[in-house]
Amino acid sequence: MYDPVFKASADANGKLKVEMSTELEGLDIYYSFDNSFPDNYYPKYSQALIVPKDVSNLKVVTYRGKQQVGRQITIPVEELKKRAKIKS
Repeated sequence: MYDPVFKASADANGKLKVEMSTELEGLDIYYSFDNSFPDNYYPKYSQALIVPKDVSNLKVVTYRGKQQVGRQITIPVEELKKRAKIKS
């Protein structure tokens, strides 16, 4: 319930685009592409992300204010590509 929902697709240029949402209102999603574990000092999700080249994982966590409420989630970029039906 506190974890984000991922929607993967291809943008107009064929790049992997990831949109995230939460089931509960008032949660912020923080993310990283560099295999570090994000917290509330990392970039905050506000719009669809274009996944950079040569990235292997997207890591996310949800916060309500300054308190972590969701668990750390690591989703492989390959899994997102499968969902978006993009060939590697």
